[in-house]
Amino acid sequence: AADILAKEGISADVINLRSIQPLDRSTIHASVRKTNRLVTVEESFPQHGVGAEICASVVEESFGYLDAPVERIAGVDVPMPYAANLERMAVSQVEDIVRAAKRTCHRSVPLAATA
Repeated sequence: AADILAKEGISADVINLRSIQPLDRSTIHASVRKTNRLVTVEESFPQHGVGAEICASVVEESFGYLDAPVERIAGVDVPMPYAANLERMAVSQVEDIVRAAKRTCHRSVPLAATA
């Protein structure tokens, strides 16, 4: 997704968390303060996930730095299907990340495009 965004003039600061306990909050907050944006990506369900915890932490400690609403990309809230075509629809895809990043950069990508 970062490579696709770079071709369109959007430089993404990608953080690959090695662990979620302990959560590297200082790296996350440094990135938000540098980029003024946040897009979280995870394959699990949207509720109660690490993305929700990251968003809460950023709102508590770095909200004033955000220039756009936070975007959370997560799996669809359904049981994981076994069929490959349905699994693709249930987990986050590169296209979902690209659309979310463009929205945070105020590029015109409607929310309806995610469906």
